[in-house]
Amino acid sequence: MSETVKSPDSKREQWLSDLSHFIVEANLNTWAADGAEVEPQRPGYKELEYQDGLWRLRDSYTGYFRAPGMTTVYYKGSPAWTMQYGGHGQTEGYEAQAKQTFNFLREALKRVTPELPFRGPEEYVDGESVYRFTMLDGDITDGLWREEITEHGKLTFTQTGLVGTVIKKDANRQPVLPWNL
Repeated sequence: MSETVKSPDSKREQWLSDLSHFIVEANLNTWAADGAEVEPQRPGYKELEYQDGLWRLRDSYTGYFRAPGMTTVYYKGSPAWTMQYGGHGQTEGYEAQAKQTFNFLREALKRVTPELPFRGPEEYVDGESVYRFTMLDGDITDGLWREEITEHGKLTFTQTGLVGTVIKKDANRQPVLPWNL
């Protein structure tokens, strides 16, 4: 019996699919799920972590009303994908309802799918609260996104982010693609 050899494209696509599914799983076990914090690597930051087999996700952020951060996915112990997020955060004048806004954000983030694994679904509505996610450019390998929450017709939260794969170099200064680790 002959062994099936995956083409480079199918190996890449399988790895990206595995990455997407892992991000969804990790999301349901970290901030969105009010997961337990781990010892932060940087003073003043809060960090959460989730691991399954060869995959590990670490989310690190600082602040509250405006809380920039970075999520790193490690594959086989090496950084392989990152997401930076931040920006406006809670709209000025709506700080008193931040806990309500963030609880709604958690609910939206629990609805992330492998087809769009970065934050939440394109739209999630609960009563007078609406979450919207827009992929502005690119995809999981190199992309730019924006999310916003409106409550009772008023914009109460917005954030932007960047996502992308990490491409290292080997001893000959050639690219080491994460799906080839």
